[in-house]
Amino acid sequence: GYDGRREGVVVCESQDRRDNSCSWNARWGRPQLVQQLSDDACREGYTWGYDNRANRIWVTRGCRAEFGRPGR
Repeated sequence: GYDGRREGVVVCESQDRRDNSCSWNARWGRPQLVQQLSDDACREGYTWGYDNRANRIWVTRGCRAEFGRPGR
């Protein structure tokens, strides 16, 4: 089962289409979208992205998704 605490996986959600950001462990490398959870589209560079200076994933416009480390 999925307990929400798998290593290397972060769920980040834009609630009510507002901007949000979630911390990301830089040691995992650049995050990749694993599974989109929202009806609204998650498109990298448009409704989600990665800020490598702040080590944060950002989401907006209703994108909700599970992000994981690369190569999984």
